Amino acid sequence: MTIARPDWLQIASEARSFRQMYRLAGEIAASAASTGGEKRAAKRVVGSLRDVIDAPIAAAATLAKARMCFERLVNLLRPAP
Repeated sequence: MTIARPDWLQIASEARSFRQMYRLAGEIAASAASTGGEKRAAKRVVGSLRDVIDAPIAAAATLAKARMCFERLVNLLRPAP
């Protein structure tokens, strides 16, 4: 499924699970519509979760890093004031 760029921020603000964050970040990383900064931030999210996304449990430090990376991505998606 391809998510349209205008929907990214809305979906990101509603993402509650790491699986949702991983899926959205993967879409952004692969999208031609994303900027270089967005791609890099999205790849950091994907990279931080790649090894644990299918695991039943993950280290708290790994998940904290992923959440921090995702917050940076969300901040990049927000329009400048």
